[in-house]
Amino acid sequence: MSADPRTSGSQQQPEKAKKKGNRQVADRRGTVYTLTGKVGEGGQGVVCTTQLPDVLVKIFQNKTPEKKKAWARHIEWLMRQELSELKIARPVEILAKPESYAGSGYVMELMGGLESLECNLERSWSALVENEEKPLEGFVKTGGLRRRIRLLKELADTLAKLHGRGYAYGDLSPANIFVSESVEDHQVWLIDCDNICVSERAGYGHLHTPGYAAPEVIREETGINMSTDCWSFAVIALKLLSHSHPFEDGLLLEDAETKGDEAYEDTLVQAKQGELPWIYDENNDANEWTGNGIPLEVVANEKLKSLFQRCFGSGRNTVSERPSMGEWLAVLEESYSQLIECSDLENCGNSFFYNKADECHFCDQVQPEHHYLKLRYYFFNDKPLDGESAWIPTNSTQILNKDCSSELYLAPAGTELYRESPHLCSIELLEAGLYITPTRDGLVELQRKSDGVSYVIEKRQKLKIESRKGEKFALHLRHKLDDGYTSHPVWTFIW
Repeated sequence: MSADPRTSGSQQQPEKAKKKGNRQVADRRGTVYTLTGKVGEGGQGVVCTTQLPDVLVKIFQNKTPEKKKAWARHIEWLMRQELSELKIARPVEILAKPESYAGSGYVMELMGGLESLECNLERSWSALVENEEKPLEGFVKTGGLRRRIRLLKELADTLAKLHGRGYAYGDLSPANIFVSESVEDHQVWLIDCDNICVSERAGYGHLHTPGYAAPEVIREETGINMSTDCWSFAVIALKLLSHSHPFEDGLLLEDAETKGDEAYEDTLVQAKQGELPWIYDENNDANEWTGNGIPLEVVANEKLKSLFQRCFGSGRNTVSERPSMGEWLAVLEESYSQLIECSDLENCGNSFFYNKADECHFCDQVQPEHHYLKLRYYFFNDKPLDGESAWIPTNSTQILNKDCSSELYLAPAGTELYRESPHLCSIELLEAGLYITPTRDGLVELQRKSDGVSYVIEKRQKLKIESRKGEKFALHLRHKLDDGYTSHPVWTFIW
């Protein structure tokens, strides 16, 4: 992040606006900012870059005195809220000059190397439609399925934490989400946070981004709240994964388009107001997907499909049915841990979700034996009751791809406390074998299931690739400082 813009840059008063050149503004502390370009524009205002690295300025465009005062009061309130440690470019100072901008803009910080998700989607879509011979090549070059799941996971994490503090974000759309320009990175930040509120508020005339607002907001029945955030997130998730809109890329709108502009607009209004089934509705295929984008079955596993169905199916008009951001985060965490890198790097290069057939959903290539390692999560009860098994199975699994490493925590992937639980062990699958490295606080024990023989791993340990003959092993994980627990996590795998 850059230095605090309130204490950096020139402290002189801004010069009078010139007919040519960039406009200058100043905040209440006298710091001068030269507006050098436009990042984006929405219903409430425009976001501009400045001469200071990683510092942006938002200008409120509604000049109605009442609206201007209400907006300024909200920004003042927002600056007092506890939003620390959240990846949100929040206001740090309010503009004071020129007089026409006084109270009508604010300064915010945003790390460098980012672009709007809107630009990212446009580039990805262009690559998809322009390459007829290899349409998915652009999908891969923009990060493939792995990066998209990772970006959604990061976004869900920020929104879940924001909701956990009692706030709703508001006008969530690709224009307000900034992601790393490099496909190798996965930073996700929210900007333009003017609509953040506690519980619910009507907002300024129900401002929203077309295509991303919840039906009840379109119908002006409610203001923005956590449930409307969850709806907007689901639309963004479907767009990012499949390049399809949940309602606008269906058969009913396609048919209406052939009947003229009026019929199309009427049907579009119905779609926005939640009166049409979504394009993959399990209970109604009247508005089925028309082939625009990538099939959902290729880019979503069963748990993700279920969340989409709940949100866009029963959740269209019953907001309590919509998955929370915590649910989205848990499923995305688990989904990310179950991605397999296709072995056909030259012709495919995609990631796909684990399936028993070991078949890539993008190219239908069946993966070679030992291409990855599958781990299954258990609890082990150290003191089982008479007649009960010590092994308690779960539905949690994790994929370790070749030339990749994975961190194992006290809690399994997909659970609420996964990243917050103690890190106990690292495992890495290389050409030469499987490497197991305990952390300083991790008590790691490897057990061979055939004879129950086990030994404690105290330093980096290698299982040679030559010994991979189909035996079942169990990796018992404990925390050295935690006493008194009667159970501990175990990851099993075949080697």
